[in-house]
Amino acid sequence: MNCPNCPTQMTDWTLGGHLGVQLTIDVCTPCQAFWFDEHKDLQLSPGATLQLMKFIGEHSSTTKPALSALLHCPRCGAGLTLAHNMARTVRFVYWVCPNQHGHFLTFFEFLKEKNFIHPLSPAEIQHLRETVQTVNCSSCGAAIDLQNNSVCPFCHSPVSMLDLKEQQRMLTELKAAAEPKPVDPALPLKLALAKADVSTLFQDNVHDELWWQDARSGDLVQAGLNAVARWLSDRLT
Repeated sequence: MNCPNCPTQMTDWTLGGHLGVQLTIDVCTPCQAFWFDEHKDLQLSPGATLQLMKFIGEHSSTTKPALSALLHCPRCGAGLTLAHNMARTVRFVYWVCPNQHGHFLTFFEFLKEKNFIHPLSPAEIQHLRETVQTVNCSSCGAAIDLQNNSVCPFCHSPVSMLDLKEQQRMLTELKAAAEPKPVDPALPLKLALAKADVSTLFQDNVHDELWWQDARSGDLVQAGLNAVARWLSDRLT
């Protein structure tokens, strides 16, 4: 099928869902966006979500593609309608087919839907000001002067970064699911050690010099995505 935003043919990708169900989604890499039939994004398994996370880290960029004012459903051709939703305390948007064929959302909005993005607190922004003066808005790509602003002066999105806690939870779930049955009496201890191991690895990635080099380029979300992609590259098959 063709992308709702551009003439490019989207790439279909089969991923795992809950209870062993196989799901097919469509990706437009130039537009940095996904098409999900109906509610398939809500049916993704933790492993599939992390695969998409890795894909986003490897194929997104600080340059945000422009979206057309009028997007069309790739199934029926109807005009898509802008919809607003919330994941916990983070708002995200997507474009939905009026005939319920599915919806279209960008990589960044997908990350917000999956609770991978969180706005920075005043204390976090103050800490960032000490090392990074200007960042790019992760929503529209505009420059934000941290000395004078804590939100984008153009689209009014808050300064945000990648929150790695949700990935930690998913990886812990995957480790638990991989444990043999019946339950090993030592499983609670093993899971605690696995969780500590995952947490340490993520902390190392967030604070390593590569993260700061990427952050100084201006895009905090992309810096986090690069770190996660590096970390997941030899841990997901």
